[in-house]
Amino acid sequence: MNLTPFPVFIRFSDCDLMGHVNNASYLNYFEDARIHYFSQLLPNWDWKTQGIILRKNTIEYLSPLYLHDKANITILLKKIGNKSFTLAYELLIQNELKAMGESVLVCYNFNIQKSTTVYPEWIPILNQLEKK
Repeated sequence: MNLTPFPVFIRFSDCDLMGHVNNASYLNYFEDARIHYFSQLLPNWDWKTQGIILRKNTIEYLSPLYLHDKANITILLKKIGNKSFTLAYELLIQNELKAMGESVLVCYNFNIQKSTTVYPEWIPILNQLEKK
C-alpha cells in the first residue's frame, strides 16, 4: 500500500508571540497524522469495538516551524508489543527534518475497561508502515 504523508496545516492560532509554532501544537499535528494514516490502513475500523488509548507521547524539536511553512508528517512503525505498539513521527519541510516524536498506543476493550492484546488482524496492516 502506498501511504501518503500527512500535510500539516499550520493555523494562525498555532503560533506564539515569537512567531513560531507553539510546542503544544505538534501533538495535535501528530494526532491528526495518526488518524490520517489509520483511515488509509483501516478504512472500516470500528473505533468502539477495537479501541486504542494513548499511553505516551514524546517529541524532539529540531528547528522551528512558522505560519506559512509547508510541512508533512510521515509515520513509521517502531515496535509491536503484546498489548501496545509504538509509532514514530517525522515532521519534514521538503527533506529537512524539523521534529520527530513517538506515541505508544495501547489496544483497549472499552466494554470491559481493560487493555487487550494487539488485534491479530492489525499486525499485518501495521507492518505496512515503513519500519524505523
